[in-house]
Amino acid sequence: MVKYMGKTAVSFQFIYVALLVIVLMLDNSGGIFCCFLASFFHEIGHLSALLLLKQKVDEIKFSVFDIKIKSTCFVGFSRELIIVLSGVTMNFLLCIFLYRIIPLFSLANLFIGIFNILPVSTLDGGQALKLILCNFLSQKKANLIINILTVIVSIPIFTLGIIILFNTGYNFSFLLLGIYLILTVVYNRKIIR
Repeated sequence: MVKYMGKTAVSFQFIYVALLVIVLMLDNSGGIFCCFLASFFHEIGHLSALLLLKQKVDEIKFSVFDIKIKSTCFVGFSRELIIVLSGVTMNFLLCIFLYRIIPLFSLANLFIGIFNILPVSTLDGGQALKLILCNFLSQKKANLIINILTVIVSIPIFTLGIIILFNTGYNFSFLLLGIYLILTVVYNRKIIR
């Protein structure tokens, strides 16, 4: 489903909306909903940076694993770095300012911020590091370094996920997180070729 806000296309995958509804119905603790909300505010951080820097936003796409904001304008190194890091900045600011008011939402923002700052190919930390590396190395070498770092970060998370799953018998969230991070390397290799 695609709607337009001015000249910006906003699309929602049905499965994203369905998953959000299911989470709202089944999440008794509110933790998963807080993570969804923290992810939403993370993207609001990116969007705010784009708008403050007067950049055109072409598309906002809500999908199962992420929310993507597309802007086809070339903005230069420093502006691009600001845009890339604005999402985690938003999460950390919300964590700090809402800690005493809404502790669960504050912790969700901390988790989303830390997760997104990891030097992993598809996450903000990986994108920021790639921007920096491309100033000194070729894009091919920068991608190789990012993919190696992604694997290095993914292995302990995947291992921790297995340990947690065996100890609890039901909690597979870190295992899925590790699998997701490893799959980003495979996905990136297809894009690069």
